[in-house]
Amino acid sequence: MSTASGTAPMSNSPEPIEDIHAVLRRVWGYQQFRPRQEEIVRSVLAGTDTLALLPTGGGKSLCFQVPALAMGKLCLVVSPLIALMKDQVGRLRKQGVAARAIISTMTQAEIDNALESAALGKYAFLYVSPERLASDLFLARLPRLPLGLIAVDEAHCISQWGYDFRPAYLNIAKVREVRPEVPVIALTASATQTVANDIMERLAFKAPHVIRGSFQRPELTLWISRGEDKNGRLLRVLRHIEGTAIVYVRERRATTRIAALLQQHGVSSAAYHAGLPPEERDRIQQVWTEGALRCMVATNAFGMGIDKADVRVVVHLEPPPDLESYYQEAGRAGRDGKPSSAFLLTGPGDIKKMEERFTGSFPTLDQVRKVYQAFADTHGIALGSGLLETYEVDNRSLANRTGLAPVVVAHALKALELDGKLVLSEGVRTPSRVLIIADQRLVYGKRVNDNRHGPVVEALLRTYGGLFEEPVLIDELRLAKGLKWQVETVVTRLEELHQQRVISYRKRSDSPTATFLTPRADAQRMVLDPAALAQRQQRALDRLKAMIAFVEEDDECRARRLIRYFGEEVGKDCMTCDVCRSKVAYERTSTASTAVAEPTGLSPEAARILRWELDERGG
Repeated sequence: MSTASGTAPMSNSPEPIEDIHAVLRRVWGYQQFRPRQEEIVRSVLAGTDTLALLPTGGGKSLCFQVPALAMGKLCLVVSPLIALMKDQVGRLRKQGVAARAIISTMTQAEIDNALESAALGKYAFLYVSPERLASDLFLARLPRLPLGLIAVDEAHCISQWGYDFRPAYLNIAKVREVRPEVPVIALTASATQTVANDIMERLAFKAPHVIRGSFQRPELTLWISRGEDKNGRLLRVLRHIEGTAIVYVRERRATTRIAALLQQHGVSSAAYHAGLPPEERDRIQQVWTEGALRCMVATNAFGMGIDKADVRVVVHLEPPPDLESYYQEAGRAGRDGKPSSAFLLTGPGDIKKMEERFTGSFPTLDQVRKVYQAFADTHGIALGSGLLETYEVDNRSLANRTGLAPVVVAHALKALELDGKLVLSEGVRTPSRVLIIADQRLVYGKRVNDNRHGPVVEALLRTYGGLFEEPVLIDELRLAKGLKWQVETVVTRLEELHQQRVISYRKRSDSPTATFLTPRADAQRMVLDPAALAQRQQRALDRLKAMIAFVEEDDECRARRLIRYFGEEVGKDCMTCDVCRSKVAYERTSTASTAVAEPTGLSPEAARILRWELDERGG
């Protein structure tokens, strides 16, 4: 067991009720753990606060799921992404494990129901978005929750030094104050030593304790290729390297353009970005995961929760904003341990674009105020109201109201999030749900005596089970067919029953959302912490400079430079990246080229020159 500093204390934790290897076999069907997983699991079972730093694809979720099931107690999982929570809950349920997520799109009645069920021991895992940890509903139940473990996923979000700081993560410290006896495991795939130390401090670790998986990926070749014809180089990469691919671009419109280009050249491809309807995103990802689609052309919206080990190549058509993002995205290749490649294709103007994006990502206070006011006006949010309420976000509508560009609107909302005023969630498909919150006597009266609402209550009870216990997914079209009504009529009746507090009805939504973490303030008097803003801007600038240096400098092995950034030293160069290969002298023959900067084969111009030389020699 490795520690960052100091010796981790061992607590008198109760013996697990099931052997960890038995849990691994019973639930997941695995015969053995991956590197460092068992060490992390045993540290958690010993009651030790543990920071697990595992690379992308290292199997972080098992590090808290296995010990929690072995304990037989509830595990509280704090996670920042609705899509990731829903994905993990769905997988656990398929494996027969009771799990539930509390997210910003749920009604108060649904949240109350979930928390009470958790307090009664009905779940093994309760996933919670960080902004909910400070709510009165959660804090009231917290002392009663039968907790055995607190798991903090994407733990770098708690650090202001990190690349994706989420102020709501600071609420976890309050949970630890109430339940100091419960150990915590923090997990992340990308943290520098500074960030790691900050995570442990902010989570009130009893003693610093880090278990670090190696960030080395010897099976992954890192290659930076420079030139003007990115499309041509991309095509040569995909012709040279067989198998599943991901192509990352920075803008949504580029996904469609590049996917069309690849299709024209016989590469089965699809575009993926956050602006697509959730059903379409799910469909495309499923087809790609099953292998029927070779190449996914995507923005960084495609990534979290990907469960595909045989990706052979990841191509970036532009540099990401920081090395953390680059490592995570490139690391989605080769999770099965077989040889894979990560290409970063750069061209003239890329660095200037990165610097312009950086400058544009910090809007003025006046712009932030305009967006805040427009958002409040759009949803009719009165001064002093809106606390923990969730509203749909339409950047184009806000842009029209404010006269600002949509990208400025997006950055203004992000500034409000970083200041702790709201939390943003990408659009995730949330089907319609119903929970009956009235007592059975009132419900019976509705069925018998209410001609307007009785039929839909009757249809709900006949069509779906468990409506009194927890929210149930419903289909308004199915109810409408059974009642021989219009769908709009069914929706209207359900909304009326919701207003009467007979049911809790949450209509289906696919839109991005924002949840207010503070009551709505006067926009003209609203201020953002200037010191915190300056700090975030400087830290973002430092990360940008590190990314630019990685792209532009050719004096060190790519893998060695990247791994050192995350605080790990390696003993030798990788001998596969573009820098290492450029140091090797190749003798030109009729079958080999000295153009080592293009491992995917000769460019058309180089091939033409080589043909001339061969012709001159009679080759």
